[in-house]
Amino acid sequence: MSKWAVPATWRLRESQLFLALTIVIGILAGLSAVLFALAIDATRHLFFGTAPSWLRTLLVPTIVSIGTGILLAKFFDDARGSGVPQTTTAYHLRQGFIHPRVPIGKFLTGVLGIGAGHSMGREGPSVQIGAGLASAVGQWLRLPPGRVQSLVPVGASAALAAAFNTPVAAVLFTLEEIIADMNAPLLGSTVVASVAAVVVERSLLGNEPLFHVPTYELVHPAELLAYAVLGIVGGFASLAFSKGLLRARAFFKGLPARTKTWQPAMGGLAIGVIIIFFPQVAGVGYENVDQALNGGLLIPAMVTLCVVKMAATITSYASGNAGGIFAPSLYMGAMVGGVVGLVTRQIAPFPVGDPGAYALVGMGALFAGIIRAPMTSVFMIFEITQDYQIFVPLMVANMTSLAISRRYQPESVYHALLKQDGVHLPGPLVRQSGGGGWRAGDVMTAEVKFVEPHASARSALAGAGTDLCVLVGSRDRLLGLAPVDRLARAVAEGQGDAPVAEFVTDEWVHVHADHALDIVLERFRRTPGVLPVLSRANVDAVKGVITEATLMRVFGPKRTASAKATAAAAASARATTASAAGGPGAAPAAGGAGGASAQAGGAPAQDRDAQSAQDRDAQAARAGDGGGTDSGSGS
Repeated sequence: MSKWAVPATWRLRESQLFLALTIVIGILAGLSAVLFALAIDATRHLFFGTAPSWLRTLLVPTIVSIGTGILLAKFFDDARGSGVPQTTTAYHLRQGFIHPRVPIGKFLTGVLGIGAGHSMGREGPSVQIGAGLASAVGQWLRLPPGRVQSLVPVGASAALAAAFNTPVAAVLFTLEEIIADMNAPLLGSTVVASVAAVVVERSLLGNEPLFHVPTYELVHPAELLAYAVLGIVGGFASLAFSKGLLRARAFFKGLPARTKTWQPAMGGLAIGVIIIFFPQVAGVGYENVDQALNGGLLIPAMVTLCVVKMAATITSYASGNAGGIFAPSLYMGAMVGGVVGLVTRQIAPFPVGDPGAYALVGMGALFAGIIRAPMTSVFMIFEITQDYQIFVPLMVANMTSLAISRRYQPESVYHALLKQDGVHLPGPLVRQSGGGGWRAGDVMTAEVKFVEPHASARSALAGAGTDLCVLVGSRDRLLGLAPVDRLARAVAEGQGDAPVAEFVTDEWVHVHADHALDIVLERFRRTPGVLPVLSRANVDAVKGVITEATLMRVFGPKRTASAKATAAAAASARATTASAAGGPGAAPAAGGAGGASAQAGGAPAQDRDAQSAQDRDAQAARAGDGGGTDSGSGS
């Protein structure tokens, strides 16, 4: 045995300590979720009492949102919104580091915002609070970054399990959304922490179910068609919510920076007006979900509440308040499902079950369409009902809703929100390939020259030297690429004094430092001579560039030319094969030799199939890895 090998007893002791730490974090996260829920209820009663006047209803969310807006802008900027995207970012891009002030700020602003009537949920904030506590414990114990990173999903899963009283669904949500790997080695730790958190929650609050659900029964096999219709309606309702939220948030992000502090108050004023007329949409709203599940609402009421809840949640979230979309998706799903159930009972020529069962399945359908966690949605409803019979209609409705939502918006709402913030998470291909092989970061150079956008085309051309392209902007904000031949043509045509920003290419590609070499080579083929390497945490920031010179420095001119030619041939073969087979969905033909299969200086050989670069690129772009052709801003 090597003298540096870790003794087996040490490894066993470390595993036991991590297991103990997992249980401790589960207890802490469970306590935080319970306290968060209780604090929201107490704050709501404090702010509104039992029968608030219309003036009080209007002023409370407005005034409270002024205070939370100041807190968010000055101290807790990472506490805005749901918390799930921030937790995912911390896990994938920051080695699990979450500043200790984040869970404190999330707890405070979430309690105030949701308690003041903002139409958002407590589950997303609970996830960030639990993950933040886990990260803080790891940092306090001075654990290595890898261990701190492992604790983040453990805390997130535990907090969600306690917040919703569904431990299995909490574990699946963490695997699907936070880790994005159903085969993650952290499965055991998340299960242990979730069980510990649920034990804490049930010890403090009792074993009372979150919803009182009707007994499910599939009265007639033809009802499955009605559940498929529910999936279709749920899919389009999911699309309406997701696209509305993203557009509203883009509007608020486009406002002048000086308004950022006051944007939550703008949302608070709008919410105050809404809940004067529709108090049922204030806060989490699970009591109204319970009514829909048990036949307490009629069709006009459920249609109205669904539409108003959607508008209220979009307003609350987009304006920058702290709160999640987990609960609103279930609220809207219950209303959509209840409507479909009642309509089916009125018009169907066959016996129909309880409309409350449709409301229950509708909750899962909209959750699957909005959150894009289909396994979580199925097991969440099962844990609520404890009835295996509901699995088939659930899967019919959920998969239909998911297919429609994904067809018209490939990205989940959480990933799309991160893209708006300039964050590109690694796609599954990047994560699965691990750290082996050459990466973009290995072949880039960090020495980058930038040209100010207001500089003249003539001066930019003079400073380009032998470069084929100039980068317009700065290291923190890349505006685009200006090809030298375009600048030379502009100078020759008498436009040399025009700002260089006018000659930036409309479309350009980029990579991230963890992209594999085959993807780098394929994308380099589509550049004007410079391939920017951008940060995942801020897609406007430049980490370096890849040029033909940097590739030749690593591989030599013959290898570089061969790799580029192979990538071009692979792209042409793929296009021809797809066209012959009837479209882009056709299976690609097997490709030829891998590009860049060896390096100078005795580096490890890489034997990759260049044909797969096209497939990987397309899949990675769809999976949100930040690749593909980008607009001039590089977003």
